[in-house]
Amino acid sequence: MKLSRLYTNDAKRFTPIRFNGITDDRLNVVFATITKPKDAKKDSHNLGKTTLIHVIDFVLLKQITQEHFFLKHTELFTPFIFYLELLTPKGDYVTIRRSVINHSKVALKRHDVGNQNLTKASDTTWDHVDIPIERARQLLDSYLDLRTIKPWDYRKGVSYFLRTQDDYSDYFQIQKFASGKDVDWKPYLAQIIGIDANAVTKKYTCEERIEQVKTQRADRQSEVGTDEKDFTKLQNEIAIKEQELTRAAALLDTFDFREEERRITKDVVERIEQRISDINNELYNLDSDLEQMRQSLSAGATFKLETIKQIFDEAHTYLPEALYKDYDELVDFNKRVTQERNKLLRRQIKDRETQRAILDAEANRLNGERVQSLSLLRSASTFDKFKGLQKEFAKQQGGYNYLIEQRARLQKVIELSRQLRDFERDRDDAAATLKDAVDAPTKRQQEIAVEFNSLVKRVLDLDGVFFPRINTIGNIEFRIETRARDNAAKLSSQSEGTSYKKLLCALFDLAILRVYAKEAFYHFVYHDGILEALDFRKKRRILEVLRETSTKFKIQCIITAIDDDVPRDEKGEKIPFPENEIILRLHDAGQSGRLFKMREF
Repeated sequence: MKLSRLYTNDAKRFTPIRFNGITDDRLNVVFATITKPKDAKKDSHNLGKTTLIHVIDFVLLKQITQEHFFLKHTELFTPFIFYLELLTPKGDYVTIRRSVINHSKVALKRHDVGNQNLTKASDTTWDHVDIPIERARQLLDSYLDLRTIKPWDYRKGVSYFLRTQDDYSDYFQIQKFASGKDVDWKPYLAQIIGIDANAVTKKYTCEERIEQVKTQRADRQSEVGTDEKDFTKLQNEIAIKEQELTRAAALLDTFDFREEERRITKDVVERIEQRISDINNELYNLDSDLEQMRQSLSAGATFKLETIKQIFDEAHTYLPEALYKDYDELVDFNKRVTQERNKLLRRQIKDRETQRAILDAEANRLNGERVQSLSLLRSASTFDKFKGLQKEFAKQQGGYNYLIEQRARLQKVIELSRQLRDFERDRDDAAATLKDAVDAPTKRQQEIAVEFNSLVKRVLDLDGVFFPRINTIGNIEFRIETRARDNAAKLSSQSEGTSYKKLLCALFDLAILRVYAKEAFYHFVYHDGILEALDFRKKRRILEVLRETSTKFKIQCIITAIDDDVPRDEKGEKIPFPENEIILRLHDAGQSGRLFKMREF
């Protein structure tokens, strides 16, 4: 997959770009000339070098939101229709047509000859016209057939090879994935370096399901008054209730109330009376505590400085100023302590009043039950007893139904616990598989590591080590470390600098592209501002590597540069880019020098 030609329906406001690397092996340079470097109103970063990446990404069918500059400035871009011609791995071409005004619809056309201009082509000459963007992606993916990245489509990795200035902050997690989850990009990168992506995906999927099930289980558990470890106890309570209900129903049918009366008497004595007694004790203790707390709250600070001074005066004794000051501070401290203590007392009083209200309500309810039960026992009328025992039976039935509902809820909690154990087992299995894969490097992984180290040595004169590893929670992570070549054990801090990190990102991209050079993969890379802030030796070295990547590995390398980025020789003389490497010239002398020849946006 390579970029062949980018153009629009308005060649006057957007100069068509013919990319090198299709019929030749030349480097692609988007070059900006700064004519007025001292003019503060001029800015080399507003010419369109980075904007070009976003245009390419748009025509490669990126989904856009209202934050995209095309939609934020519709008054400028609504008339534009963009065309991008691609070279497929099969050697033929496909052109994508996408407009700004109708950006959710796309046209596609395959053709054998490149460098076409389809701005005047009628809809009948296109293979697909105004198809939804998702369908267009599917078709384009089938044309490109990047089978090395399956099951993902071409969009998954395209941003790794369209690096803007924002994509150099992390070697592996480009800006596209910065706000997402690791599962959005780590499985893909793992597959690229030869590690089974399914193990990586499964590990993250299991962890996500584990968290979901934990939340569901906690919600279910909050609905149940019984812990799942007491499920057997609940089952036994239900069995006991069933037996009691069966016996009570049979006795009611025969008007034999003796056993039910004994059960009620036992319930009144053993449960109701005992609980009422316990509540009365608790209420007595609470009332006693409340009385003491209220008395303590009403007692203020008793220490009065004026009284002390009066005593000294009556005794005709001098009260030193320092001692007076100490007494004054003591009074302030006493007031602060009293205020804090009173705050605490008020909270405790409120808590105990709440407890008292709850206990009082329970005592009233139990007393009502006792009155009702004793009334039933004292009733001489058989019919009254029958009605009362029927009500008692209904109450028992309600308690039984409540236990049945609790069991059903608890069974759901137990089922979620079982699911949780299954997912935890699957997660552990995936983590073990992943660790085995990382501990046994594949040939592809080692090829990338060796190629990367070779490039880092050539450009930075350091050893560059790329490797995956398993972190403390069992997930894969990717690392790049650099070491001084004369001391392999000592890590270099140079890679932490912005310019070095940018270079390492670019060299990692190139290492992957070189290893995949003969396979159905991306065969282009766009590095924005790669030469900025480098010394001249590093500029010359990275350009040597880029040109070698273009000629030897047939990878289409695209860079942006301003005239200050041009490398110099040992004498300080500029080494200009060959004219045939420059695919687009920009400048700051007016609208004609911008990517879009219009006012700034």
